[in-house]
Amino acid sequence: MTAAEQGFLGELEVTESVPGQASAAGPATTLAKPQARRPVAPQKQWMSVQQALRQAAALFSAGRLREAEILARQIAEARPKYPDAHNILGVAAHRLGRTEEGIRHIKQAIKLSPRHANFHANLGEMQRQVGRLDAALIALNKAIELNPQLPQAWNNIGIVHFDKREFAKAEQAYRRALAADPNYAEARNNLGNALRALGRLDESIAQYERAIELRKAYPEAYNNMATVLRDQLLFEQAEVAYRRALALRPSYIEAANNLAELLAVQNKSDEALQILTNLLQQQPNNLTALVNIARAHLARRNLGYAEKALKRALAIDPDHAGALAVYGELCHEADLHEQAVTYLRKAVEHNPNHVEAWNFLGIAEKSMGRMDKAREAFTRALTLQPGAIGAYTNLVDIETFTPDHPILAAMEKQLANASDPEDERFMVLHFSLGKAYDDIGDYDRAARHFQIGTRLKRQQVKYQEAAVMTFFARIRELFTADFLASNAFGGDPSDRPVFIVGFPRSGSTLTEQIIASHPQAHGAGEVKYLYDALGRLRQTYPNLPRYPDIVEQMKPVHFAAVAKDYLTRVGRGSGEALRVTDKLLTNYYFVGLIHILFPNARIIHTTRNPFEACVSTWTKLFKDEMPHTYDLGELGRYYREYERLMAHWHQVLPEGRILKVAYEDVVADLEGNARRIIEFCGLPWDEACLAFHRSKRPVKTASVVEVRRPIYDSSVERWRRYEQYLKPLTDELRAVEQG
Repeated sequence: MTAAEQGFLGELEVTESVPGQASAAGPATTLAKPQARRPVAPQKQWMSVQQALRQAAALFSAGRLREAEILARQIAEARPKYPDAHNILGVAAHRLGRTEEGIRHIKQAIKLSPRHANFHANLGEMQRQVGRLDAALIALNKAIELNPQLPQAWNNIGIVHFDKREFAKAEQAYRRALAADPNYAEARNNLGNALRALGRLDESIAQYERAIELRKAYPEAYNNMATVLRDQLLFEQAEVAYRRALALRPSYIEAANNLAELLAVQNKSDEALQILTNLLQQQPNNLTALVNIARAHLARRNLGYAEKALKRALAIDPDHAGALAVYGELCHEADLHEQAVTYLRKAVEHNPNHVEAWNFLGIAEKSMGRMDKAREAFTRALTLQPGAIGAYTNLVDIETFTPDHPILAAMEKQLANASDPEDERFMVLHFSLGKAYDDIGDYDRAARHFQIGTRLKRQQVKYQEAAVMTFFARIRELFTADFLASNAFGGDPSDRPVFIVGFPRSGSTLTEQIIASHPQAHGAGEVKYLYDALGRLRQTYPNLPRYPDIVEQMKPVHFAAVAKDYLTRVGRGSGEALRVTDKLLTNYYFVGLIHILFPNARIIHTTRNPFEACVSTWTKLFKDEMPHTYDLGELGRYYREYERLMAHWHQVLPEGRILKVAYEDVVADLEGNARRIIEFCGLPWDEACLAFHRSKRPVKTASVVEVRRPIYDSSVERWRRYEQYLKPLTDELRAVEQG
């Protein structure tokens, strides 16, 4: 979030004008200095009025607003036809928070001196600040009519257009202001904001630099520059700029909020929360800080703390669009999907220009399977902000592209206008273009975009391959057949859980949808309840090491605590369902532990042709970190370790403990495999399991679009379209086949 665009209502000086005459150009709040009509009274009386006006202007400029107001009121009462006194009263009342009263005084000044351009400019800025944008434009255009070279009026016209989201018109107005005064720092800063909104980020940076050259201590320009740097994913430089803004003005609340938000994005949530906590000590009811605290906790999956901050924010302002939007995101994360949609729709109702709320509304609607509404929300976000690359990505996921698709043209335009199309900030756009060209059948162009996207993503993630290989090996080492058979914990008898594990894009969502369509089953989705339960156990017993070493030291009471914790959480929202699916795919790390905890639980292993699964994974940008999927060699080696681990589980667990379901088999014979899955779950057959695509249950996985359609085989052998680009991957996978 950038600082508000800066209108000019600042220093006052008295000019040489008489009521009814125009004054020379000056600052937008320049006061017309009244010149007395030839009075009968002596010259001494005339001088005392002028001195009083000058003193009132000096008091205003020094920030002594009430004293300036008192003196100006005395002048107006003694000389009611002097417009300068009413102008001082107007701007002082505005600065003291009584803008409507200020507007009345400025209108009186204009009535007395209708051709005073600065008075009209002041009126326009005040009208803008109370939200009357059309009235503001009328007043400001009148100022320009009277004085076409009045830079403050042009600047304020630009702000009105910016507030109306007419960014191109705003740019034109700021450039007119700078043509009149090239050293006008506020106009430089505001032009930077307009250029940012137009997606011309490098140009905006240049304007902020110039504004800082003109005014060395300019915190707003540093704050705005930092926001552009953040948009460019230049986080280190952005942090320096935000801290510079705060060094210049320690009480700069917006910069503090922005810095905290940036730190949270970089997973420095502890420092972010410290900044926000300090900020709230200064301003306990600062809504932006409360919303950012909620964001930071949401990023850490501290949903309770996030909700507490949001409830406090909404208690202060029930219509705050930012708080409503983040509350919607929180509900979505907590699988409260209808509530998520409700909060997000309230957010855009109260602020129709809230791009983030529209974008996340689209995500929530997509999870509910309402693709038309999702498309409408994503399109609205892009209309408001054509450079909202994340919204393109979300929209692309639900579109089927043809060569003349307007969204394809819009995405290509984003890259065409970029100084460096392979800059990190366009990473997600390359994934989106890859998907679009894959739809069209232009696989060479699609591969090129996937290669760029994965390379840029790999540069962002931290992946220590050797440590991951050691982790896999340690799991196999600990969970031997003897260890599993001799464990002292007898296991929880519950047979509700159904764990679906497997490599991403292996048909796990399809399998869960088949089960969840059964009237006696509930699909919980990709939940981290088992992982979180182990984390809470370690919080209670800090002496316990991390997984997998923790299993060597766990006592029956520890296993029982984890089992109880898991069942409590997975049971919420599942009603009376006999079976509840958990399809967090990386639960394949925990298959041995699952067997110990729940000997009666079902475990389903979904598989797919390794080449198909890996290529489908390589072409997807996942929400959760999947750092091994963005380099083909690393992806192949990871898949080899995954296969070794699953082979280990099949070997050390009792025969029949794990049901293996191949995606290709389900595609070839849906009913036969659906019946096999339902039978394995211990449920009676129900025909609803064949109509899984009609299910209304929310789905949040990468396969959200696919499971809303009937079974199809178009993705079988898809990998061969890209075979010539896959050598690092195919070499690794074929090494397994040959071995």
